[in-house]
Amino acid sequence: MKHIIGIALLFAVQFGYAQNGPLKITVTNIHHLEGNIQLSLYNSKASFIKPGKEYKTMIKEVKAGTETFTFNDLPAGEYAVALYHDENGDGKCNTNMLGIPKEGYAFSRNFIPKLSAPKFEDTKFKQEPGTNMVIKMHY
Repeated sequence: MKHIIGIALLFAVQFGYAQNGPLKITVTNIHHLEGNIQLSLYNSKASFIKPGKEYKTMIKEVKAGTETFTFNDLPAGEYAVALYHDENGDGKCNTNMLGIPKEGYAFSRNFIPKLSAPKFEDTKFKQEPGTNMVIKMHY
């Protein structure tokens, strides 16, 4: 009986870990090799593009026209990505008087907002173990 319970627990543990995996995001079309890229990962509609509500954030110094970000051991589920190129290093996405970014920006699914900020539904994707995506920066 102990043997059967042990095997059942082993399968349960393996199944639980099988749902976690890496998310690799390659950001392309980076125009200026200066400053940082801040990439934020959101896991809910309620938190999407709200300051301080990010699920995870990575900041990387720009060294090339393409940069790669990897989130390891990420649970399966729905997520959205928002990122910007902080060219001047002031820690924020600078905008003009109309609120349009003056620095590079991008969203998952390569969604380009038209007249308003994107919604979680516009940019969400399903994370499964080993998900890879390419996001093109817009200026």
